[in-house]
Amino acid sequence: MSVELEPLASTRRADGVFEQLRTRILSGALTAGAQLPNERDLAGQLDVNRASVREAVKRLEFLELVEVRHGQGTFVREPSDSSALQIVETLLRDPRTVTRDLLLQILEFRRHVSLHVVELAARNRSEAQLERGRALLARERDDAGEPMAALDLDVELNRLLGEATGNLMYRLLTNLFSRLVRRLGPLYYNARRDAERSVAAHRELFAALEVRDAAAARSILCRILDYSEETILREVARLEAQGLIGPTAPEGAP
Repeated sequence: MSVELEPLASTRRADGVFEQLRTRILSGALTAGAQLPNERDLAGQLDVNRASVREAVKRLEFLELVEVRHGQGTFVREPSDSSALQIVETLLRDPRTVTRDLLLQILEFRRHVSLHVVELAARNRSEAQLERGRALLARERDDAGEPMAALDLDVELNRLLGEATGNLMYRLLTNLFSRLVRRLGPLYYNARRDAERSVAAHRELFAALEVRDAAAARSILCRILDYSEETILREVARLEAQGLIGPTAPEGAP
């Protein structure tokens, strides 16, 4: 299979090889079963040394995006067969792989996990974690009108909830969602966002955590997620209509 690759500046090397191949695999330009050019040919196309190509292929293999068959070559795997959750965030890096269907699946997954996270946080939170939450709410009251400050605060709140579960697996998933929140930031954290509504909802949520009311915390988070999901999907529809995301979007579009 012939796929156009761009020569890389020396400062990018292995990172650049990895990013180009990863993007082409996830966008479907390199399909499952396709064989990558050999190490020497890839190094020549990208104007890097073979060690950079070797390192990049190892990283792709770790993400289960390629399979190295000794004596045969390196072959592209089906991305959906991978167990590496980092791929979820990677899909949001390229506007050509961002679609309404992808966002629906991500938001559905986030909802199911986040609702259980907040229930566990209500049951298991410590007084020290509550104090940190109160400090974040105080900052949010002052900074919520500024979209990027609100984004930073929401990421910190998400991480605090994950920590409060007392469960490492949920904490790791919450870290993933924090990265997704940053990727989705412009779709939600903008001048059209109802900042006062978010401040009030977060205060309600932490009031439920204080009294260990898991059911109330879950109900409040449902309302928060309803609002954010509607807003994100509305923005996605607008960007799709403008051709800025989706399979035909130009590379590097927002």
